[in-house]
Amino acid sequence: MGRSGRIGARTKLLIWLIMPSLILITAIILLAQSNTTSYLRQTQDSALNGMVVQSVRLMESQMNDLVLNVLGIENEILHGEKGPADWIRSMQAAAQTRPELVRGVVYLRNDGLTAGYPEYFWDSFGQKEMGIIRGQSRDSANGVVWSEPFTSTMGSTGLNSLVSIVTKQVINEEGKQEGVLAFVTDVTSIVQRSAAFAGSYDTRTLLYDRNNRLIYSITIVARNSFETLEFAERNTQTLSAAKAYFEKNGEYYVISDMNQAPFWKVVIVGDVKTLENKYRPIVQFAVMILLLGSAGLIFLYIGVSWWFTKPIVSLTKGIRHIATGHLDHQFEVARQDEFGEMAREFNRMMRTIQELIGTLKQTEEQKRQADFQMLLSQINPHFLYNTLNTIDIMVDFKSKEEIHRVMTVLIRLLKYGLDGTNVLRRLDEELTYVKDYLYIQSVRYDDRFEFHVEDPPGELASVPVLKLVLQPIVENAVFHGLRPLSGRRGILSVNVRRCGRDLEIIVADNGVGMSREKIKSLLKTGIPAEPGTSHSGDHIGFRNVHERVQLYYGVGYGLSIESDSATGTTVTVRLRMDETEDGPGGPNRQIAAGR
Repeated sequence: MGRSGRIGARTKLLIWLIMPSLILITAIILLAQSNTTSYLRQTQDSALNGMVVQSVRLMESQMNDLVLNVLGIENEILHGEKGPADWIRSMQAAAQTRPELVRGVVYLRNDGLTAGYPEYFWDSFGQKEMGIIRGQSRDSANGVVWSEPFTSTMGSTGLNSLVSIVTKQVINEEGKQEGVLAFVTDVTSIVQRSAAFAGSYDTRTLLYDRNNRLIYSITIVARNSFETLEFAERNTQTLSAAKAYFEKNGEYYVISDMNQAPFWKVVIVGDVKTLENKYRPIVQFAVMILLLGSAGLIFLYIGVSWWFTKPIVSLTKGIRHIATGHLDHQFEVARQDEFGEMAREFNRMMRTIQELIGTLKQTEEQKRQADFQMLLSQINPHFLYNTLNTIDIMVDFKSKEEIHRVMTVLIRLLKYGLDGTNVLRRLDEELTYVKDYLYIQSVRYDDRFEFHVEDPPGELASVPVLKLVLQPIVENAVFHGLRPLSGRRGILSVNVRRCGRDLEIIVADNGVGMSREKIKSLLKTGIPAEPGTSHSGDHIGFRNVHERVQLYYGVGYGLSIESDSATGTTVTVRLRMDETEDGPGGPNRQIAAGR
């Protein structure tokens, strides 16, 4: 991740490499699973269709055998010359031939003769069975009729045996009904012998009557083809309920009608989940292959990503390090490919930039020193002109002693101003220089103005400041602030204060003040005053000091002016307190003004 929460190039590369591969592998496995499952379902449907056809055919085959037995006994009764005892032996032979299907045979002649096998069955015949036989005899229309299955004691499983009675009218050659022949068949045996067996999974065979009611159902368990589980679920009591139940639970089923009487319906239900469970290990194996393949791809992609993105990440970190100002940073070059070539070219570029920066710094420093010396040189002629003009005026009005004193002070001022050994002087020396200058001005104007220069506190006296930063400001205050003043005595004060690591010198007068436009023009750099204008001198002094301070201390330092015509002008000089070798008690001694 990047520094701003963005996704890094390495992570993006991994995502673009891994995600398509994972999606492709997953799609292939899911498609294979889907196709396999679809194939299994188609196979299941085909198998179920085959099983239901087989089951129906087996049931119809068994029922046809019963019908043939009925017809054979009918022929024996009509055309044989034997009596009831012989009929019973034929019935016995038919029953013993298919004992699991034929539970009993009986012939009821219209004159009341009854013959059947086994004889003990007919002793237990109830009104229900006899009613079914007589009812089917009336409705048979000379054909074979199957009754709806019902429970009876004549079945193979006892009291709750499920049986069906098959009846056939016995018609003589003259077309008259002589009686009715009835078979009792075990429906359970018919279904069980015809139930579908899939071999590899469980199957259910359900038998419904012509009214779509459940007759019988059986389940064959795959693990033992001889083990059957009978069931009668409430959800399968009707065919419509059974279909809804099977579809809801996702079970596969096939329905087939029995085209011959008794028009029952056979439903085969296959448990395809067993096959799907057998397929599940294959799916699990495929998933395991997917996971192992994905892990291998991830490790492979991580290695590829690391190989390609490591030099890019290293280059990015180096650029960020350079952006913090460490221009001497160099990249380690260990590769001989395009990344190594890029690192070498970057190192070469940084060396060129360092050389250019060094040359630029040297050039700027030389220019700064030249500008500084030029500005410094502008002060001396300007100040000398004003001072000599003052002395010239004094020759006509002052005594020789006073002129001598002024000349002594002037020499001291010139010596201080022309000393080029150091551009920095102690604060107390700079204030002494101001006192000497104001002494000359007081002599010139016959003490017309009051001058107050505050002695700095002991800890500030030795603070180094740029020389000649106060004299132009004081000169401007006298000539342009106090001299035009009328109606009140002019006062000028110089005070010093400390503001954190900065030093502020305040020069305040109660003169005529300045307009805002004039203040802006005084401090506006780059536009020198035109020679001969009334404000050329003050422009030179203010702008000179302001530019000198900013050249030496930087932006944020210099002069600030507040002025009002009623209260006068306050100029604040803001300097930075720098440490120098010239501390308290240094070689520069303090000189009292005028002495």
